[in-house]
Amino acid sequence: MRKFLSLTLAILLALSLAAPVGAQQASPGSPVTQTGATGLAAQQCLTSIATSSVAITLTIPAPGGSNAVYIDYLALSIVSTAAVTTSSTAQTFTSTNIAGTPQFAVSGAVTTGATNFAAGASGSLAIPIKALVGVGPTFVSPTANTNFFGEMTACWHVSP
Repeated sequence: MRKFLSLTLAILLALSLAAPVGAQQASPGSPVTQTGATGLAAQQCLTSIATSSVAITLTIPAPGGSNAVYIDYLALSIVSTAAVTTSSTAQTFTSTNIAGTPQFAVSGAVTTGATNFAAGASGSLAIPIKALVGVGPTFVSPTANTNFFGEMTACWHVSP
């Protein structure tokens, strides 16, 4: 009985070694490079800086297909020139192609030589802002004047 069992196991082992094996990649594929503050692969950034008396627009390119833009970093700010003493007039950045069309108000008075960030848009975001599917979001600064101008930076990735 032992001889029979040993012979059976030897035959099964020989047959299993002759069975085709699924191919595996011989070497690893291309590494994914992580960039930006959030470490997301394929993250891209745009910056727009105004000059005195000019409003600016920052438009993120449309992602194409059924993908959406996810904004991971958003810095919207008003920068004052030396001519400012104080301006308490509310300044608001607007957006398009984002559900609810959020606005980002600059908190506090704009003062000489200061950079005032809009609420909720002062850098890395804990939760990305998702734009509408298939379109690129847009941010528009408040109308600048001779005392201050807008600066905008957005970093994003594209995903379904």
